[in-house]
Amino acid sequence: MFLMNGYTLREAAEALGISMVTVRRYIKSGKLKARLVPSKFGESYIIDSLPLLTKSLSDNTLSTQPLINRIEQLSQEVGYWKAKAEWLQERLLLLEAPKQAPKQTWWQRLFRPWK
Repeated sequence: MFLMNGYTLREAAEALGISMVTVRRYIKSGKLKARLVPSKFGESYIIDSLPLLTKSLSDNTLSTQPLINRIEQLSQEVGYWKAKAEWLQERLLLLEAPKQAPKQTWWQRLFRPWK
């Protein structure tokens, strides 16, 4: 295995608060300096140093984009858990409902045992 000093695409994306696709675009456009190194699954980019978060890297949404992404992610999680809670509440109501005796058919009523 090769020693890789620096950041992987995923680590750089998380550190900068952008997507991995955007990191690749920055590498191809020259905004980020990276080198290709052999890895287990072929060649991978390694970024030696990350620039400070400045507006020169991208537009002014760079500093707010990670927050917006996190809010969207949390919103989706809240929707999931809300739906799960509603489903569980319905199941609970079914379990707590009084048990009803099964309806007897006409021949069961006609030939019921005499007590």
